[in-house]
Amino acid sequence: MSKNQNEMEKRSERMINLFNMAAKSGMKIGEFSGPIPAFSKWLNGKFLSAKRGEVEIEFEVRPEMANPTGLLHGGMQCAMMDDTIGVMTTTLGYKGFLISVDFHVDYLGKVKVGENVRVKGKMIREGRNIVHVIAELYNMNGDLIAAGNSNLLKTKYKPDFVEAVDKKLDFI
Repeated sequence: MSKNQNEMEKRSERMINLFNMAAKSGMKIGEFSGPIPAFSKWLNGKFLSAKRGEVEIEFEVRPEMANPTGLLHGGMQCAMMDDTIGVMTTTLGYKGFLISVDFHVDYLGKVKVGENVRVKGKMIREGRNIVHVIAELYNMNGDLIAAGNSNLLKTKYKPDFVEAVDKKLDFI
């Protein structure tokens, strides 16, 4: 095993452990002290589970996330899925950031303000330069509300969280 591959596996394992610790404690992403993007903190999801290439996060549908009819805005559905995909990519252990090159969403149902949703993000295929992923947004009854898929480009940009994870800094 190469040094880079070993570092990648260790980084992946640390992220997965962090997310699963947060899931067990019920901690929300907005409570993390590490270098978390402001938008992720604002969405304030709660981890349910994590493993390499797969995460599940629960979000509360707040009034500021609604369209004029009081339903979860389609743009917010997309944002929740995109953010979950982004979180999931950290479990892959890459040193560089993955950036979306496309994102297709199908809106299939509705959710009202005050309800919660679960979003599953899953890696489907890891290519040399492109990672293909899917996301599914469910209501708490298990009904599929939205589904999306995206292709992500591997970059050499090293985000803050990678450095923090590599230095084993605390996020929680």
